[in-house]
Amino acid sequence: MNRGFKVFLVGLSLIAIIVSFSYVYTMQRVDNMKVQKYLEISKEMRHDLELLIREKSEAVLLVGLTLSTDKTIKKILQKKEYKNTHLNDLALLLQKYTSLQNVWFQIVDANGVSVYRSWSSKHGDNLADMRLDVAKMIRLPKVMSTISVGKFDLTFKSMVPIFDKYDRFIGAVETLAKFNSLALKLESKGYQTLIIVDKRYKRQLTDSLSNVFVNDYYIVNPQNNDTLLDILKQHSIDYFLDIQSYKVDEKAGYLFTVHKEDGIDNRPMAYFILAKPLNEIDMSDVYQAQTKIIETLVLVSFFLLVFLYIIYSVNYKKFIQQQNELLEETVEEKTQELQKQSEKMKYLAHHDALTALPNKNLFLDRLKQAIKHAKRQHQSLAVLFLDLDRFKEINDTYGHDVGDELLKQIAQRLQECVREDDTVARIGGDEFTIILPNTNQVSVVKVVEKIFGEMKRTFIISGVDLHATFSVGISVYKQDGETPDILLRNADTAMYKAKDSGKNTYQFYNQQMTELVRKRLQLDTDIRNGLKNGEFEAYYQPKIDATTLRIVGLEALMRWNHPTKGLLYPVEFIPFAEEVGLIVEIDRYMLEHCVKQLVEWSAAGYKTGKLSINVSTKKLESDDFRSELYRIIEKSGVNTDLLELEILESQIMKDPEHSIDILRSIRSLGISISIDDFGTGYSSLSYLKKLPVSKLKIDRSFIVDVPEDEDDAAIVKTIIALAKNLDLDIIAEGVETEGQVEFLVQEGCHYIQGYYYSKALTQEECEAFMKKHG
Repeated sequence: MNRGFKVFLVGLSLIAIIVSFSYVYTMQRVDNMKVQKYLEISKEMRHDLELLIREKSEAVLLVGLTLSTDKTIKKILQKKEYKNTHLNDLALLLQKYTSLQNVWFQIVDANGVSVYRSWSSKHGDNLADMRLDVAKMIRLPKVMSTISVGKFDLTFKSMVPIFDKYDRFIGAVETLAKFNSLALKLESKGYQTLIIVDKRYKRQLTDSLSNVFVNDYYIVNPQNNDTLLDILKQHSIDYFLDIQSYKVDEKAGYLFTVHKEDGIDNRPMAYFILAKPLNEIDMSDVYQAQTKIIETLVLVSFFLLVFLYIIYSVNYKKFIQQQNELLEETVEEKTQELQKQSEKMKYLAHHDALTALPNKNLFLDRLKQAIKHAKRQHQSLAVLFLDLDRFKEINDTYGHDVGDELLKQIAQRLQECVREDDTVARIGGDEFTIILPNTNQVSVVKVVEKIFGEMKRTFIISGVDLHATFSVGISVYKQDGETPDILLRNADTAMYKAKDSGKNTYQFYNQQMTELVRKRLQLDTDIRNGLKNGEFEAYYQPKIDATTLRIVGLEALMRWNHPTKGLLYPVEFIPFAEEVGLIVEIDRYMLEHCVKQLVEWSAAGYKTGKLSINVSTKKLESDDFRSELYRIIEKSGVNTDLLELEILESQIMKDPEHSIDILRSIRSLGISISIDDFGTGYSSLSYLKKLPVSKLKIDRSFIVDVPEDEDDAAIVKTIIALAKNLDLDIIAEGVETEGQVEFLVQEGCHYIQGYYYSKALTQEECEAFMKKHG
């Protein structure tokens, strides 16, 4: 038997001992907690009873003290008048309004003779059993327990002396009240109570009494206590009377405790046996503690077992490890060697040995994966085929070593010109290819021009200054092909077109695409220069109240004063600007310019109404739009009540929930929001009522044929009615005829925008128009 196994056996024995000890400890701990719980509950039971006894005693004494000062009582004692109206009324009042339901008053003169009694449920008159303590009670008035007359009941008793106005003792008031109400009150707390009295306190007992006797004890309240009486008969009565703090009867299912009440001779006279069902005692904290202890012990045992197992495993395997160590080292060395060779072979199979770029095999595999991704995401990608111009001349002149170094430096520069997700590969002697996923034609051309820029820098190799250029062919997925082979072949074809065009240039496989891209690239440059040189200008088209012919607002419309092409309308450059992201810069330019103009007009006293400015989707969704808007407002000091942003309905409905949040943040700045081209974006009415907008603009496509076209007229009527029901302003754009104006006014749309009243005006023309119609 090896050493490790011996350690394991010793550990198991130790765990068994710990588990046994833990079980004994747990049981003892739980028993102690139960004992503490029973002690607390029994103490609480006795405490509740003692409070009730004290309350009852104090109530009886208070009644006696009150009567001892009553003039009527003194009059009865002095003149022996036996009218009972006063005490009888008091007994009835106490019975009706207090817990003293069974009260008995007795007036005793100085000789101990009963003068008068008043009671609520007492009959008979036998003073023989209570005269022995009269003298003592008079000398030392106190509340104590005794036996009432006529029926064997446990009562509270108070005897209070009465003095005349000369401080002479003339008699006493004796007040008695039954204990029965205490049992009822304890029952409301969930306790069952059995009241027992020693028989020596009742010398004259007859069989006619209805109470129950057990040995030498008398049961005061046997009614409705059958369960406790049965338990009492199963044991001796001393079984209960000897209880010091509590006793648990598991079989009967009760917790018992006893309260002793002394008589006038300071000996136990009455016993209150209090019982509480065990199933009503909340032991959850005990069981929770038991569960936690067990869980802790199990967890400790588990970790100890795991620890021992680890020790055993380490010792058991040590020998085998030592035996196999040499073999493992040898195998590991051979495996690492083979792995390195395998990785090297795999690398060489997929990479160019000279430049470390992907070779043709890896390039085609990555192109295949890129096509799958583009197809799945509905994106485009471009393949660039790059061929060095006159590379053979460099090799023939300076040798292959210089040529190889040139290729390595070119490979490094190509990698610096592309993104991390792009792929640069060498597929031949002087041929390179590039994959550009998720791109467009303009971005492709920018990458090519960046490459041309890098190639313009001189290559210094072995002290020789060299210059090299590329001819680049470009094919685009999927218009130029949908497979790797076709895209590569078409890019190669385009590359030869570039060489035929004089080298150091690029060509798309589609010749028309080449021209289109060059035009788009020029437009990109022109827009950037136009923003820088202030070539963009705002024209303003008035909005007229057709009922008063006064201006109610202006819409800012963009125009481009192109240096060579003249005045350009938005349709000629806005779609392209949205595609390449320049629309964000254009929107910022227009916002700043128009807000500045609005402030100047307000200062000059022009009544412009609300100035509407169009905002694109990309601008609206940009992270800094709200902060930028806030900055413009703060810097200009514009009155936001005069500012309105127009948002296309189609833009809002792309993501209505997100749009609601954005528009609310804009509305919080005091800026009004209008939905432009309403009726073309398929708005959901459920979202429309949530949008923080104040105005709807009816699209011109619904206005052009009204009132002749019944369908368009019905749509316009519906939009006007919808706006009224949602308490929104309504305006129609593209209004050009008197008939259209009359139709709109008749249907309740009074705000009109269109050529019928005015075209879009320059700043100076607009100022003249406002002077005329303001």
